Amino acid sequence: MMAQQRLSRSDDVPGQSHVGMTDPVVETRAKGERCDGAETSGVSRRAVLGGGIGTSTTLLAQQEDGDEEPDDAENGEDGETVTVELVDFAYEPGTDSPLVIPPGTTVEFVWITDTHNIAVDSQPDEADWEGHDPIEDTGFEYEFTFEVPGTYEFHCDPHLSVGMVGTIQLEEGATTNGDNGTALPVIPGDAITLAVATIAALVVVTFMAYFFIKYGTEYEEEP
Repeated sequence: MMAQQRLSRSDDVPGQSHVGMTDPVVETRAKGERCDGAETSGVSRRAVLGGGIGTSTTLLAQQEDGDEEPDDAENGEDGETVTVELVDFAYEPGTDSPLVIPPGTTVEFVWITDTHNIAVDSQPDEADWEGHDPIEDTGFEYEFTFEVPGTYEFHCDPHLSVGMVGTIQLEEGATTNGDNGTALPVIPGDAITLAVATIAALVVVTFMAYFFIKYGTEYEEEP
């Protein structure tokens, strides 16, 4: 009687596979895996988008916080002192060009030459500046703190005929950093904050666009 022949399985002989049988090791590709079987990095479109939105939200929050300034910081130049000299036939500054200062600034008038006074011609309705009517000589000083915004016009009685007139303008946001107290224009703090936030947001958007253009196709599902 012939012995029953034993069939060999593919796993009995290394390197051989049996026809019709399934390989015990099955390679699968889940959504999000690259075609070479390696897993993709943990970065996804959703993560990048979420990061961009989070950054933009942070920038907006910081911009809003910057807009909320305390009341005592609104007039940061309050308490400053500027000097106006009474020289020959002019107030310097004030005659050739207006002296522009923020409310709360003290103006110190200094007599450099003789025979001058300060006669007020006009001022804002709520202001109470009386000027200095007595005529004084070299070395005399007089000061006044201007509080009410608006235009103040004045002149020197002895020298009015030769054009010794002056103008002071009180404007919110002016600063007293110029020569002889001449005010310089300033950019509001909230405008600077908004500009910085806008630039930062543009950088974030540019990065996101670059990311999707260069790497977006690598995250598409394999066919």
